[in-house]
Amino acid sequence: MSWSGPVTAGLGARLEEAADQRTREHWTGYLKGAAHFRGVPMAGVRSAVRALWRQHDLGARPTGELLALAHEWFAAPWTEDKLAAVLLLAEHLVPRLELPDLPALAVPLVEGDVADWNVCDWYATKALHAFAVSRPGEVEARVRGLAAWCSAEGLWQRRAGLVALVRLAPGGEEVFPGFPGLLLGACAANLVDDDRFAHTGPGWVLRELSKAEPEAVAAFVAAHPELSREARRMATAHLRPGPYRRR
Repeated sequence: MSWSGPVTAGLGARLEEAADQRTREHWTGYLKGAAHFRGVPMAGVRSAVRALWRQHDLGARPTGELLALAHEWFAAPWTEDKLAAVLLLAEHLVPRLELPDLPALAVPLVEGDVADWNVCDWYATKALHAFAVSRPGEVEARVRGLAAWCSAEGLWQRRAGLVALVRLAPGGEEVFPGFPGLLLGACAANLVDDDRFAHTGPGWVLRELSKAEPEAVAAFVAAHPELSREARRMATAHLRPGPYRRR
């Protein structure tokens, strides 16, 4: 057995101990059966990851081994194991990661281990966002690397590369010169099919970008009639008169 075997077995045991049937039924219904759940809230997943980090002295392991461990957890069938991988990366491993590690972060998406909006968006907004901003001198290079994912073949890699930047979007040009244009291009690159989640990612990012660049967002929406009605309402939420509405 490899060194990671007992760690992964320990994760499964801790998550099963914390599992709750009502939580499992709720999330299974909420995602309409698109994902498998043990029934553990995020606080329980985080507690398990922290305990394993201490118990197995994971901080002493090389970065490559810990990336492989995260891939192992992403490959599990249960959502909570995948979220454990997200937290392992976001809360423990990101400070070590270098720009050349970006392809390793794409592996769970390329291999199909992240294949629903819930895990995709957790991964994007937690781990990938943290990777983007963890080195101030490399923000532009890291953001451009993530934005390049929006030309990938797979829906979830395209969405992840875009949604990873949603928290930066309100900064507009202050993030770095040309950032709004990069975001608009990434949004357009996601609109390659009719899947709902190919459109709601751009809708979300455009809504946040409109705080800094309302005219650019309005022009983008006008130029892209293929944008779904739902995504269009998301994108223009801050541009319409009256009380703010998310949709």
